[in-house]
Amino acid sequence: MLTFARIWLLFLMAVHAIVVAAGAGRRFGNKKQFVHVHGRPLFAYATGVLNRHEKVKTITLVVPKRDVRRTGKIARDLGLSKVRHVVEGGKRRQDSVTRGLRTIRRKSGIVIIHDAVRPLITGAMITRGIAMCRKYKAVILGVRVHDTVKKIAGSRVQETVSRKDLFLVQTPQFYDLETIKRAMADADFSVEYTDEAALLESIGMPVHICKGDRHNIKVTDRRDLKYVGKFLT
Repeated sequence: MLTFARIWLLFLMAVHAIVVAAGAGRRFGNKKQFVHVHGRPLFAYATGVLNRHEKVKTITLVVPKRDVRRTGKIARDLGLSKVRHVVEGGKRRQDSVTRGLRTIRRKSGIVIIHDAVRPLITGAMITRGIAMCRKYKAVILGVRVHDTVKKIAGSRVQETVSRKDLFLVQTPQFYDLETIKRAMADADFSVEYTDEAALLESIGMPVHICKGDRHNIKVTDRRDLKYVGKFLT
């Protein structure tokens, strides 16, 4: 039997997810998060993995203003029962994430922030990230850089950059709720951040890295879409 203390601890440690799907898809040609792969929109795959994970309590989808209503219907039709909120995104990533965070009223717990167009996430990634986040409060996924890296100016090589400590960063990313909300309040929002880790770094908050997966690519063009399609069912 669960004691009151145990129930309260589970409540405080609840895990929420924000799926960022607010891009306009200008480079792709249309909104890639809604492009169908094997009969389902791309955003539904990662959302489905989060929906099935036993630790995830709620999911918030952040989408373009015109797509709020239809996204909610898609989520219901696909049985994504943990999707509690579908909200309008902002101009920048940090604006969209901020709007997603506002839907999570809890002060304690963990929030997973994920790009909708990274469909090849796994339950194992989520489990690893949650476990590390409980210890470190801010955790990102990443894979080591294996290729030689050059710094160039125009077409001329300036130097070879050591790849020893270089990682390619992915989502999902995992944050203690109190930590990420404080970071959002304290950071300089006149600066555009490419991910939430960069925002935390800007105000001196430590971020730790967890092993990612090379298959966990972000769909940016049609070739990427063809690649992920081989693994999605």
